[in-house]
Amino acid sequence: MRWAIFLVAGVALFRCVRPWVGGPENFAPLAALALCGAIYFPRPWSWVAPLVALLVSDIFLNLYYGLGPWTEGTGLAAISYLLIWALGSRLAKHPSWKVWLGGSIGATLLFYMVTNTGAWWTIPIYEKSWTGWVQALTVGIPGYPPTWTFLRGSLISDLLFTGLFVLGVEWSARRLGGPARSALVAAPVR
Repeated sequence: MRWAIFLVAGVALFRCVRPWVGGPENFAPLAALALCGAIYFPRPWSWVAPLVALLVSDIFLNLYYGLGPWTEGTGLAAISYLLIWALGSRLAKHPSWKVWLGGSIGATLLFYMVTNTGAWWTIPIYEKSWTGWVQALTVGIPGYPPTWTFLRGSLISDLLFTGLFVLGVEWSARRLGGPARSALVAAPVR
């Protein structure tokens, strides 16, 4: 369990330092933690860990950006990570690289759709129409980076961190002789 606490703290810290070190928009390991935590962490930590990392890092980041500790964005992200955890729980029954790669891409799209749809619904600048929703999913609010750049950053980080998470846990389990539900097996042929 110590490694899990270390991982969650590392995820929150990584997310908090990104404004100073730069990098792609939305480049964070939280979705990978929610997706992979569903297979590797015992319950309730499998869903609590991503939420704790989100809340701790969001309080810090929101205050850094001059916002309150809790925003609608925090709530939307929390909903997204719970849905990603549910996706990971379903994928845990079919552990393979192909399934986890697809799950990582699905997690990215799920997060993107939930948070951008929520932003469209709650931010007054967006017209509450099909056109406004498409704006929220593509170019976003004028004066800010286009929302598709957040999708790109999320996709890169979700694939990278999911791969690192799975490899790290599998390597650690093999090296230390601990149990792990292998995600490195081939997908069953149907």
